[in-house]
Amino acid sequence: MRRAESIAYGALKLKPWEFEELTPREFDLMCEGYEERAKETDKRLAYFFTMATNVHLKPSSRIKIKDVMNALHPKTAKERKLEEEEFIREWIAEGGETDG
Repeated sequence: MRRAESIAYGALKLKPWEFEELTPREFDLMCEGYEERAKETDKRLAYFFTMATNVHLKPSSRIKIKDVMNALHPKTAKERKLEEEEFIREWIAEGGETDG
């Protein structure tokens, strides 16, 4: 509960009575929304960071936005597994074969 309160009052900027009126599902959705907004902000900042930095680097050493984002928001095992399953579905749909 303490962790939820620190998120609610900190990142989500909720008042105590607002937090108490939320269902657990609503709180979870608010947390997911906050994370998505944070990723969008980080993506925008990563764009400007790479633009400002890359003018000083050789073309072979340039930084990509996706590299910055991967460092800031590494994929979880669950996300990697979902990507792999999606790739396999697309592969099979396009006529690719699997050995198992």
